[in-house]
Amino acid sequence: MSTDSYELFSSEAEQNGVKLEIFIVSDFTGETAESVTRAALRQFDEARHVVALRRFRTVDTIDKLINICWQAKENKAVIVCTLVAQSVREALMRYAGEMGLKVIDLIGPTLDTISARLGIPPKGTPGSQHKLDEAYFRRVKALEFSSTCDDGANPNLLPEAELVIVGVSRTCKTPLSMYLANKGIRTANVPLVPELAPPDELFTLPHGRIIGLVIQPEALRKIRRERLQIIGLDPDKAFYAQEGRVKAELDYARHIMERLQIKAIDVTGRALEETAQVVLDYLREQGCPALLD
Repeated sequence: MSTDSYELFSSEAEQNGVKLEIFIVSDFTGETAESVTRAALRQFDEARHVVALRRFRTVDTIDKLINICWQAKENKAVIVCTLVAQSVREALMRYAGEMGLKVIDLIGPTLDTISARLGIPPKGTPGSQHKLDEAYFRRVKALEFSSTCDDGANPNLLPEAELVIVGVSRTCKTPLSMYLANKGIRTANVPLVPELAPPDELFTLPHGRIIGLVIQPEALRKIRRERLQIIGLDPDKAFYAQEGRVKAELDYARHIMERLQIKAIDVTGRALEETAQVVLDYLREQGCPALLD
């Protein structure tokens, strides 16, 4: 049995004493179940201090299930599963019930409901959603493109971008670019710095293919100061985080965005996923090819 064992957030869980252990059980990679579990745990501020996660992949036999159930019982763990094979899923529920284990089945009820409405049994093939199809290769190419065109690199490739993100430093341009690239959107990002003129290619692009990121000055100062502290620099002495510098950069960025006549999104207090959703909605309105399928 292929098994990954690690703590979900940090070593703090082990240091503080694990209060909850979660077993991710999948007949493929377990990425779906892990993503959902991570999303749920983010709703609990103290989770990273006391929760540990263990992932069990390619669980496709009863023997493997029984072994996992005994481990879960010993560790008083909760099981979160995505098992598409009905026989394996039913076996897990049966053994877990006999042992008094709590199981959260993320995919079974969905499969059963769709099957009942359509009158068609599910294939029960693990990893069907991960087949190397056209969408997969599009994402790979988009990620390669976004890495190549990160932080203003290779401006000659901007005409090939489906989206270009502009903004000052620390407005999450790179994380947003990679998030969108994972959706199959070729995304570049360009920093706006008063001392550095934007690339000429930027001004040749259609307005609908560029997005600007703006942020409130005090929020940006806080982010920059925290960043400076992390890398061991004194934020009180750094020009980068001074009030005047921050205001000047933001004024310059807004000036460039006005010249480009583009949509500007205020990211103050927004999570990355929230900003991404705003961008995705906008790109759909613009008819972005990557979102038409």
